[in-house]
Amino acid sequence: MTPADTFVRTALPPIGTDLRAAIEAAARPAAAFSGGKDSLAVVYLLREAGLLDRVTLYHLDTGDLLPEVREIVDHVKAFAPRFVHLQGDVLGWIERNGAPSDLVPGNGREPPGTGPGSIVQRYACCYANLMLPLWERIAADGVDLLFRGTRRDDLPRLPADDGAILPGGMLLRLPLREWKAEDVFRYLRSVGAPIARLYHHKTQSPECARCTAWWHESRAAYLRQFYPDLFADYRKRLAPIASALLPVVDAVTAAHAAILERTDA
Repeated sequence: MTPADTFVRTALPPIGTDLRAAIEAAARPAAAFSGGKDSLAVVYLLREAGLLDRVTLYHLDTGDLLPEVREIVDHVKAFAPRFVHLQGDVLGWIERNGAPSDLVPGNGREPPGTGPGSIVQRYACCYANLMLPLWERIAADGVDLLFRGTRRDDLPRLPADDGAILPGGMLLRLPLREWKAEDVFRYLRSVGAPIARLYHHKTQSPECARCTAWWHESRAAYLRQFYPDLFADYRKRLAPIASALLPVVDAVTAAHAAILERTDA
């Protein structure tokens, strides 16, 4: 048993999966690898267990990774025997379909259209550029076991739980289901894995550096400090969304003020 094995068994929550048994029962085992801390921890669990040569890693690059996340991806790609790199073009998709936003303004009668200059729901962009192409490739390759770094405390509700059977008969395993963010960092440090600088400022890594949605990720301050060129482009991309939202916000504010006046009267 290696020191890393001992650390996992004694100092961290159980990984919830017998990695070797799951892999031996599968014909085409795989793991989704984003470059973030959680999927990186799964990669190192497989590596430390001597199982990485049995598992294909699938990475989807949206075309807008933070440079430091790209370094993590390149680091793993250098030692992973089976690595599938899927290249996307999220910025091109946005040019053709519209920019994602947490608040999609409309005129109250119909949602805004799509196309250049439009604003679209954030999930539309994520689905087209991240979820769908990754899923289509994994399914096309006949993967029957998929490891993901999803943690229960990171989401209000797991979209699919550990042990779920996904469409096509694919078995989903979540080794880190019961881990906390601090457990992930402790494990990565224990095996000497690289930890991106952004995790000194936040606990989540964005899939797209300049995404104009997911405002809770607070990317502006980080980009301003460490990537001024990316920040300038991010600010430019946010400007038309702000211009579209401000009239809606003003209308809501005015309606609310009118309601308060009537209540006071």
